[in-house]
Amino acid sequence: MFNRKKLFIFMILGLLMIVATACGSNAAGNSDDTSNKNDSDSQNEQNADENEQNKQSDNGETYTIKMATPSTPKDSNTMAFLEFKKIVEEETDGQIQVDVLHSGQLGGHSDYIDALQIGSIQAAELSTSVLSGIHDKFMIFSMPYIAKNMDHMTEVVNGEVGNQLSDVLEDETGIQITGWMVRGARNVYSSKGPIETVEDFKGLKIRVMESPAMIEAMNLLGAKPTPIAADERYMALQTGVVDAAENSVALVLTEKEYEVTDYISFTEHFLTPNVIAMSSQFLDKLPEDLRQTVLDASQKAADYAIEEEKRQIDESVEKLKEKGMKINKIDDKSAFIEAVKPVHDEYKEQIGQDLFDAFLK
Repeated sequence: MFNRKKLFIFMILGLLMIVATACGSNAAGNSDDTSNKNDSDSQNEQNADENEQNKQSDNGETYTIKMATPSTPKDSNTMAFLEFKKIVEEETDGQIQVDVLHSGQLGGHSDYIDALQIGSIQAAELSTSVLSGIHDKFMIFSMPYIAKNMDHMTEVVNGEVGNQLSDVLEDETGIQITGWMVRGARNVYSSKGPIETVEDFKGLKIRVMESPAMIEAMNLLGAKPTPIAADERYMALQTGVVDAAENSVALVLTEKEYEVTDYISFTEHFLTPNVIAMSSQFLDKLPEDLRQTVLDASQKAADYAIEEEKRQIDESVEKLKEKGMKINKIDDKSAFIEAVKPVHDEYKEQIGQDLFDAFLK
């Protein structure tokens, strides 16, 4: 009996030990689950911190804008680019750096279109004569006597016309117009004598921009137009490839082309803007705040270019006289206007009546 009792007691003790062991095991298991949960929460917090750090790093990314122009540092357009550089670098605290490549370091206006498209530069000065080779609507600026003066041209291009043409260019090339830099009226400067009447154009070998309409206008006046890139103009005048060129008075001075010509005649036959052009692909990758800063700076730079051009025109006539150039003012231009009138009729359908109306209303 005693042995049975002892055996029963041992069996009870054994069961108690098994239960105690099982409870300990469950407690340990619960402890592991809690530990794993804490580890998971900690990892999530760490990942969130890393994501926030990455986001801040992205916002702090730096960018470079390479801007190309064939013009020299004293030209109003190059000065506008330097103003753009100053504004953008200051307002972005250096997050955007601007490198102005002037004096034709990267070629001429035609070269810049490809460069903008492949991304080797992000901004450039483009002439509307070159843009007319991309779309006919830009030929409106090649129409002789289309605008009354610089202020008239500025008013038109800073309105719906400018927006429409920027959209056209972007659709065709992926390049946006972010500012219109209106030049002074174009005049004839020559080594062959002054222009006083239409007859004085007869047989004159004159450098013109690469625009079919401008070439046609000079043909109607009786000249022999030769399209030559802007960065080759000085050499063409110096070597006698052409007798004359046509451009704003200020540019004759800043480009030192008074060194290779003797007369300047105020024919004021063309009034053409250049544009600040930018790669849409580059603009699209900028954060919204930086993109807006760049666009605002472009408009400020364009306004600066216009005011600087006016200032330079006021100074240029006297300075050109000092350099030995003979200045010829033309009071009555009606004969010139009448001679080139067929150009408007020829290109009206191709360009669009709406653009003519915008200028001639």
